[in-house]
Amino acid sequence: MNNKFIPIISVFMTISLIVFVSLQLYWIKELYGALEQDFSNKVYSALETSSEKIQELEVDKYYNKDFTNLKSEIVSNNQPTQTYIQQTKDSANRTSILFQKSIIEKQQIPISKQGDSLNITKLYKDEGLYKIKKQSPELLTSQIGKDLDNSTLQLKEFAKLNASNLPIEQRVDNKTIDSVLTKELKLKGIDTKIGFGVIDKTNKLTSISNNTYLDQKDKTNYTYPLFTNSKDQTLYTLALVFPRKDYSLVRHNLPMLVGTFVSLLTILGIYIISINYMMRQKKIADVKTDFINNMSHEFKTPLATISVATDSLSNDKIATDPDKVKYYSSLIKQENLRMKKQVENVLNMSKLERNEMQLFLKETNVRELIKKITESFKLIVEERQGILTTNFTAEKYNFKIDEFHFSNALVNLLDNANKYSPDTPEITIKTRNDGNWYVIEISDKGMGMDAENKAKIFEKFFREETGNIHNVKGQGLGLSYVKKIIEIHHGQIQVESQKGKGSTFIVKLPMS
Repeated sequence: MNNKFIPIISVFMTISLIVFVSLQLYWIKELYGALEQDFSNKVYSALETSSEKIQELEVDKYYNKDFTNLKSEIVSNNQPTQTYIQQTKDSANRTSILFQKSIIEKQQIPISKQGDSLNITKLYKDEGLYKIKKQSPELLTSQIGKDLDNSTLQLKEFAKLNASNLPIEQRVDNKTIDSVLTKELKLKGIDTKIGFGVIDKTNKLTSISNNTYLDQKDKTNYTYPLFTNSKDQTLYTLALVFPRKDYSLVRHNLPMLVGTFVSLLTILGIYIISINYMMRQKKIADVKTDFINNMSHEFKTPLATISVATDSLSNDKIATDPDKVKYYSSLIKQENLRMKKQVENVLNMSKLERNEMQLFLKETNVRELIKKITESFKLIVEERQGILTTNFTAEKYNFKIDEFHFSNALVNLLDNANKYSPDTPEITIKTRNDGNWYVIEISDKGMGMDAENKAKIFEKFFREETGNIHNVKGQGLGLSYVKKIIEIHHGQIQVESQKGKGSTFIVKLPMS
């Protein structure tokens, strides 16, 4: 992928993700609103049914307890005839039924011994008005007709009229309300903790309430008329609160909500991984481009030198001079070895990446090996009028290492200290024992590095920016190679650095 398209793709992916997440959040909000509305509908339906049942229980109380003979006294032995005059809608939520009752009582009075009698017929008439709710499924149900026939309607009206003057505590109790409400709510699919309270017509809370309502009464209340008077005016209102409503809504819709959030998190995860992968690919592409540029630069000089030396050898005057032929031949060999070393560095790094590098470990006097390396490297430092000092305090220094790769790693660290000392190099090598570790410290007073680069210097192809990319030569493989070599020796490497004050590389190698 062309690097210039990566930022464009990232922008479009980000916009798409924002739109997707916004739509998902909007959908979740709408879903919650729909669930809450459905919950409210079920609650009000349960409240309506509960209110009716509580009123029925109150009438039954009059039948069976307070006025045991009331029903038999009102109901006539003579079955009345009944006529429905009309039914009209007189308001938005009520339908009125006007009815007429007539009772014909026949009497036979004897007036002579011969059996003559006088038939007397008495007619009793009554009219009434019965109101039913508009929401009722039928304008005149069989139950209403039955109530009108057997005078149950009069009983209900009598109970309502008589109870309207009683305190709420004598009409209903906590146990009844709790039992009826719990049953009706469960029938509607609502099984959660409830708080209930009865409020009078002055909007004051009565003694009929539970502790949950007293604790949570400031939350959203669901209210419905509980008792009304003969004029259908609300005397007492039943109020409900649900302390765990949100939990109940989530619990009953958990699979759908979990699926939504999992899909949302999955999309977010894929987006983050994709963006991170593209950024890494872009970074790797940039680093590889720098690596190729640096390698080209590293090869360009020896190739140019070899080309010049070859042209010189083809000159007849030089070809006849043995000393010059020997000089140019050695120059070609030297530059050829230089390129070979560059290629070997790349190949060794590739083997390390594939874990194909084999170490040839043998017992070695590490102090003497470090001395030989520093004495050889000291000449390079002195060419720049620099100083390389040593301080070997380790008392134990014989253990198994791979001399070749260890030497290459140490030379890379010394070369790094020399290259990144812009002025006169001042390099110090120290050794010491730390328990079972052999510790080597290589310090310089060069340019140092900031914390961000300190965390990256052991990455493959990474090079500290110094303005001109070629002013410090190398391929960016040195420290990565060093880290790999130390790690396959089961050792550790770390760096301490401060920008403008230099760096210290600390290598720890196990001695067993």
